[in-house]
Amino acid sequence: MRRYTLCKCCFAVLALLFLLIRTGDPPGPWDGCSGPVTAAGTVSRIEEKAKDNHQRQIILSLRSVTFCSGTFPHQNSDNLKTEPQKAAGILCYLAPGEEIPRCGESVIVSGQAEPFESCRNPGCFDAAAYYHARGNLFSLRETSIIKRSKSYDRYRQGLYLCRRYASAVLTEICGEDAGIMQAMLLGDKADLAKEVQKSYQNGGISHILAISGLHISFLGVGLYQGLKKILPLMVAGMTTAAVLISYVILTGGSPSAWRAGLMFLISLLAEASGRSYHRMTALSVSALISVLGQPLLLTQSGFLLSYGAILGLERIAPVLSGLWRGKAARLFLAGLSVSVVTLPVLLSSFYEFPLYSLLLNLLVIPLMGVVMVLGIAAFLAALVLPPLGRLMFRPVSILLAFFSACCSLAERMPGHMWRTGKPEPLQIIMYCVCLLVFCLVGRYMTKPLAVLLLVGGLWLLTGTVRIGDRMTVLDVGQGDSILLQSEGGCAVLIDGGSTSRQQLATYTLLPCLKSRGIKRLDYVFLTHMDADHISGVEQILEEMGTSREEVGIETLVLPAIGNPDQAYARIVSLAGAAGVRVCTMGDGDRLSVGGFSFLCLHPQKGGIYEDKNAASLVLYLQKDTFSVLLTGDLDGEAEELFAERIGQRADRRAQVYADLLPGHVTVLKAGHHGSAASCSEAFLSLTGPRITVISCGAENRYGHPDEDTLERLRRCGSHVFVTKDTGAVEILVQNGRVKVKTWLP
Repeated sequence: MRRYTLCKCCFAVLALLFLLIRTGDPPGPWDGCSGPVTAAGTVSRIEEKAKDNHQRQIILSLRSVTFCSGTFPHQNSDNLKTEPQKAAGILCYLAPGEEIPRCGESVIVSGQAEPFESCRNPGCFDAAAYYHARGNLFSLRETSIIKRSKSYDRYRQGLYLCRRYASAVLTEICGEDAGIMQAMLLGDKADLAKEVQKSYQNGGISHILAISGLHISFLGVGLYQGLKKILPLMVAGMTTAAVLISYVILTGGSPSAWRAGLMFLISLLAEASGRSYHRMTALSVSALISVLGQPLLLTQSGFLLSYGAILGLERIAPVLSGLWRGKAARLFLAGLSVSVVTLPVLLSSFYEFPLYSLLLNLLVIPLMGVVMVLGIAAFLAALVLPPLGRLMFRPVSILLAFFSACCSLAERMPGHMWRTGKPEPLQIIMYCVCLLVFCLVGRYMTKPLAVLLLVGGLWLLTGTVRIGDRMTVLDVGQGDSILLQSEGGCAVLIDGGSTSRQQLATYTLLPCLKSRGIKRLDYVFLTHMDADHISGVEQILEEMGTSREEVGIETLVLPAIGNPDQAYARIVSLAGAAGVRVCTMGDGDRLSVGGFSFLCLHPQKGGIYEDKNAASLVLYLQKDTFSVLLTGDLDGEAEELFAERIGQRADRRAQVYADLLPGHVTVLKAGHHGSAASCSEAFLSLTGPRITVISCGAENRYGHPDEDTLERLRRCGSHVFVTKDTGAVEILVQNGRVKVKTWLP
């Protein structure tokens, strides 16, 4: 057992680092200087990214950076405004027309500093954590190069030129499949179509589009075995190691590539020194080497998935193979073992699992070796004779078409995507405990008991945790969107639009809904038809009915006005095409959803409103002692008339308005993003909100929220939350208690 001491020590250090990172403060956006920034550093990597206008965006990775606020025109430092600061690295997006520097050059650059955005909503991508884990503090936009050194790194520059040349050759011989082959062989996804990437992801085979252990192992083993036949063992090993490291750097150095590369190098060292190779020791040593310089990698899904896959093959697969014997079973159990270990990471990052991926990978993974061999052969042939390369690539094109057909078939199969939502930390811990027990005593269990243990762990991981009623005011920039979830499982969306964020459904609404395990929305209320309230819902309606539908809508509720406009008609048309039931609500209409009573207070049925905002649907929600008033974009004169009308009815003790007496509104969603004309004294005296949430975008041109409005809200004793400052605002109601959580500190 002594030979495993290194393995145990490495895993212990990794576990300690992971706990320290998880229990510490999460990385947030860089809050240093903004605006013009001048920086000096060394170019470590050059990337290209496709832009919407078919141009190429050049991205420089600078390392060992010194920066300060201000510009540095004509090598004159008078405009520099702050003392120099240090950063491990930054990303620079070159301005059009700038000459591309060489790798290893020391450069002075100037541009507009832009922090990486933290996760501002449930389920959304945390760019700050992702880039900080890779050593980048912030990015510079519209970067211009002020000064360059004459010296550069010939080795890295050579690799960059090789990558560009190889990419051009693949573009020439692969046609429409060039983006796929560039991603598979070079780690370059600049030309990879989003539709292809999405299809592969839905099929559960997107791992073949990244440089992974499969690529490195194939290249390393093939090269080493070939060189051993013609070169001395030591020379063959050193040559293979040099080629392998160069390939990892050339393809971008992803965590999975470095993991496979380091493990293969350790195996070469073991063979050269006459020692036995222990894969778990190699795994732990490679992980420790990777995180010593970048500890935050321990929290990144790419790192965890790569190392979790090997853990599954090493610890789960042998136990399963002992219980279920047979060559055919062994192939299936290997994929199952990987999925069992990586499932918590997948669900924590993507919130769903493609059920047919196990079967697809049984076909795809063996064929991937064929694709790589034929693809490399076609590439080498094209170096000599391009037409020959195109001819040799045809079998690869057929296999890639087969992969796409398999993914499309899987998407059309019933229940192809198992959406569980993001598991809670306690659920992950209990699942890991079940796996640990299975690893320790699984070989002594009967088959039924082993299945019961694994299924029990799966139930603990994916079971729905009911924590009460939850209302989430999403941070959608300059717009509105509110998600209401009842304890019984009903889901309602009130508005979903933004004028400051593009593709709102793709990057905000759908990730949030997926993270909550929501497959269908019972109701979607649109308060009025301005783009900042409907743009994301429009996108969802357009995608409904396709094979890639991600979230469905049962019923769409619109204001019952007498003068609907073109946007109103378009929404109704989209809903009809998607098979969504459409209904309207006006003053006095009631609806019961998930134990909540929805009372419409405005607009008047059939009313004619020249101003869209004045026609906003105003909803009063109530369940037990918890109440919410949602006012859309109501403000100014329309709000005053509304307050006067509701106040008169409340004074008469009309039953439907009896609850709108002062102090009876728990939560108010402020009208029109907290504009100067919203939340008047009369309106606040009528509603008396305990909590007020204002949804608006940072640095919006309207000046929302208005300072006078904020002051009025504070004077009435309301706790105010503004999404541009807090991110999403989550209000949890449990056992009569109300708790408020903001997504940003």
